[in-house]
Amino acid sequence: MKTLRQKLMVAAAVGVGSVGLFGAAALGAFGPDASSGMVSAIAPAASAVLGEDKAGDRLKALLDGLVQKGVITAQQEDAILAAAKDATTAKLRTGKVVRDLLGESATYLGLAPKDLLAKLPGTSLGNIADATPNKSKAGLVTTLSTAANADITKALSDKKITDAQAKTLRDGLAAEINTFVDRTWPTKPAGARVSVPNVKAFLGDMLQTVRDYLGGVTLKDVTTAMRSGKSLGDIANDRGKSRDGLVAALATAANMRIDKAVADNKLTADQAATLKTKVAAEIANFVDRKAPAKSTAGNGTTTTKTP
Repeated sequence: MKTLRQKLMVAAAVGVGSVGLFGAAALGAFGPDASSGMVSAIAPAASAVLGEDKAGDRLKALLDGLVQKGVITAQQEDAILAAAKDATTAKLRTGKVVRDLLGESATYLGLAPKDLLAKLPGTSLGNIADATPNKSKAGLVTTLSTAANADITKALSDKKITDAQAKTLRDGLAAEINTFVDRTWPTKPAGARVSVPNVKAFLGDMLQTVRDYLGGVTLKDVTTAMRSGKSLGDIANDRGKSRDGLVAALATAANMRIDKAVADNKLTADQAATLKTKVAAEIANFVDRKAPAKSTAGNGTTTTKTP
C-alpha cells in the first residue's frame, strides 16, 4: 500500500499520463477486488494534485489506464477521485479565504486592533460588543458573516476556490464565527511580567529640562557646580528653586512623552502605567547623584576629594 501511494504521488506530481510507472506487479497486491483501504491510502496523495484542472485531468488519465489494465476497477477509480476531491476540499481553511476577523471586529467596534487586543483577556468579543454603546454581539456576528461571505464570493470569482470548496466554507461559517465571537480569551498568568521599554528612553534631554527650570543657567555653570561635588538638587536649592520642584518638572516632561507614545500607539496603556511607576525613582537618582569633587593641585594635577 505504501509503495502504491508513493508511486501515485510521484506520477501525479510530474503529470505522468501513462501507466508505465505502475506495473501490474507493483499493484498486484491489491488486485481488482482491493478493499476500500486502497482508496484511503491513495486519496491523500491524489488530493495534492487536484487543485488545478490540468493536474486533475492527468490523474484521471492515469487511473483510466489502470482500469484498462485491470489493476483497479472503474468503481475504485471513481472512489479514489471522489475521496481525493473531498480531501482537497477539507484541507481548505476559512482563514485562507476570509479576511482578518479580529481586524473586522475592531472596525465594527470602532477600536484600534491594538486596543481591542488589550481589552480581550478574560472576556469575549461578544461581551465587549454588548458593552459598547450602539453595538451588540448579534450585530458583530452579522458584520463578520457579511464580510466573510463577501470574501468567499470574491475567492470563487477569482477562481481561487471551487464551488464545492465555497459551499463547504459557507456551511461551516456560522458555527466558526459564533465560536470566534463567544471565545473567552485567556488572561495573563499570575505574576506574568509586562514587557516594558527602557524608562530612560522616555526621559528625554534632562539637562535641558534642568536648565529651563533653573531659569536659563548655562551648561558650563551646571557642570562646574557638579564638579565641585554638588548634585542637581543642590544647584536648584542654591539658585532659589527647590530640589523637589526640579524632580516634579522632570517627571512631568517624562510622563508627557509616555502619554504621547500611547497616543501614537507605540505603547500600550499597561506599558505606560508600568513606566510611570519607574520614572520617579530614575529621576530622583539623577537629581541627587553627586560626582566626586575635583580640585587642581599646585602642580597642575587633578585630585579627587573624598566626601
